[in-house]
Amino acid sequence: MKKLLLLLAIVFLLMTNIFATESDIKMQFNYKYDSPDILSILRFEGINFDKVTFVGEDLKDKHFIISIKEFTNGKFAKQVVALDSNELGDLGKIKSNTFSFRVLSKRTMDNLARFQFQFDRFSSEKELKVGEKLNGFVMKNFLGAKNETAIPVNESTYIMTYMMPYDHKDGSKSYCEVAQSGINPEEFGTKYAIPTYFLIDIKFQ
Repeated sequence: MKKLLLLLAIVFLLMTNIFATESDIKMQFNYKYDSPDILSILRFEGINFDKVTFVGEDLKDKHFIISIKEFTNGKFAKQVVALDSNELGDLGKIKSNTFSFRVLSKRTMDNLARFQFQFDRFSSEKELKVGEKLNGFVMKNFLGAKNETAIPVNESTYIMTYMMPYDHKDGSKSYCEVAQSGINPEEFGTKYAIPTYFLIDIKFQ
């Protein structure tokens, strides 16, 4: 019996290594804007702009999937695939050890959370309905004071959240306290009573 359990444990570990593998990929964010005038326009229009960069030899010849998950009242509500590069064939395959894209997000007047992912040769846009009275959405990442973080292959990893603020009892609001809390992002709703938020994840394969 013990031998059987040991064998099953070994098989489980081997399967885990097959489907979720450590890599040398690191994720970074660039907050520099080419012009202060562009930044002013983005703020006026209520547009969040982020540039995400991944570096690592394990990026070469990989495809990627970017998904958006919605959580409402502390529960998972829905998931949409923003982009599956496998559908683009060779055009969607990463060719080098550096991979970047831009993420733009906005809460529109017609009650939509709009996301656009811009790449060098193509882009993808998704819209998800939000409640009429839900406002104050801001895009945040989970790095905090860190410059970069490790990203595995063959495993989905949350990289950003488009979230409403955490309302303190004194009337103040906080975003970073939530995004950089270190807790599982899927628990933001129950831990901080945030009505609706979105999680963006990526998977290299």
